[in-house]
Amino acid sequence: MVKIRVKDIEGVEHLFDLQKDEQKSIVDIAEEQGIELPYSCRSGACFSCCAEIKKGKQRLDREKTGEQLIDVEEEEFLCCIGGVDSAAFTAEEEVEITLEMQN
Repeated sequence: MVKIRVKDIEGVEHLFDLQKDEQKSIVDIAEEQGIELPYSCRSGACFSCCAEIKKGKQRLDREKTGEQLIDVEEEEFLCCIGGVDSAAFTAEEEVEITLEMQN
């Protein structure tokens, strides 16, 4: 089980779970759980969904659901096209990933 902790642009912290085999972006998963994260293009081109990676960088897949069209720094992550790298942990393992929205 993976726990995603996201601090939105207003500073409100959200925690949600996803399954190991989840093939969706962080933005899509958050929306399904009633959490609104900033986004505009959903194609990795506008920077609206950029988050700073605070914890769990090695467990993220920067291009899970699409190709990154803009350059971001090493500690930044585009939540509209990025998801969790399911190969980076076992099903029995509890993992927490922490992101903080930039815009």
